[in-house]
Amino acid sequence: MKFKREKSTFECPRCGIRCMKGVETCPECKLVFSRLALATNKDAKKKLLRHDKDFIIYTNKLPSDVSFIKLMLLTIFVGLFGGHCFYVGRYWRGGLLLTNSIILICCSVFNEFLFKIDDGRFIAMIATICGLIMMVWAYDLVIVMMKKFKVPVAIDLETGVISEGE
Repeated sequence: MKFKREKSTFECPRCGIRCMKGVETCPECKLVFSRLALATNKDAKKKLLRHDKDFIIYTNKLPSDVSFIKLMLLTIFVGLFGGHCFYVGRYWRGGLLLTNSIILICCSVFNEFLFKIDDGRFIAMIATICGLIMMVWAYDLVIVMMKKFKVPVAIDLETGVISEGE
């Protein structure tokens, strides 16, 4: 019977420095780790829409307002359209997947017209590029299954106090 060795250090979600277990604050960025458990994704989405990225931390520990089951189902069923990214507030990544899916649908609908342009080389190039971009969805699916998907949460890094929703 093999025992799993417990790690004595962990990585700070803000600055990435290795911290010893049991430490209350990060020695580098002064993040209070106990306050990180109270951080919410709802506040982070509001701050991201206002382009206030100073108080946003991307962490793979899901906050209380993000359901793993819902995230997994969204990744499986509407992940090709970026639904899981919009759910957690990763708007640029979701927009990339949505735009890519719309381009692929348009290429499928107008296939006959696009095939006449340059004997199909144009549509083959577009489909190849879009297919490579769709690998982001496959990557996200694996990362969500492994519980390593980074979710933005809002926290005040200077004082460690959670910012109130406006």
